[in-house]
Amino acid sequence: MNRQQWDIQARAFLIPYTPFSHNFWVLTNSAHRVTDQIHGLAFHIETKTTKAIGSSADRLQVFRDAGIPWSLQPNQPTKSCIIGDEEEVKERWQAAVNAIPAINALQLRYPNLWEHFHKKNCNSVFNTLGQIMGIDAPSLLLPTWAPGIHLIISQDIINQYCYKQW
Repeated sequence: MNRQQWDIQARAFLIPYTPFSHNFWVLTNSAHRVTDQIHGLAFHIETKTTKAIGSSADRLQVFRDAGIPWSLQPNQPTKSCIIGDEEEVKERWQAAVNAIPAINALQLRYPNLWEHFHKKNCNSVFNTLGQIMGIDAPSLLLPTWAPGIHLIISQDIINQYCYKQW
């Protein structure tokens, strides 16, 4: 029996006019269509809006939405990380989804632009969620310059929500 293959992909949104990227996770179905995305983004508390580039006035929050149109660029850096049948792949994806409320509850301040190299940011969310899904060295997956990718949000959260293969 030929099973339909699902895929968890690391992707990079190349930030225009800079050498930097915003890395995020995508779930694709057996027809290679994006069915879900997970991003760390700057969130403005008063206006309840997300921003592509935030400041310390914003919070670092994790958002899950299949329909984030701006993030999907033609020919963007992409790496398939977990390929398998729907159930197996969705179990790993769900481990990351389960961690979202815990990460958001931390109410971390989003760093100012000049602080991205040494403070937790959207790329730190990418690294953290990758580790939770059981992906080896998420920070090394894509050939991009993603400031903050070497950091994690919380080792305790990784330990608590990490995908465990039975």
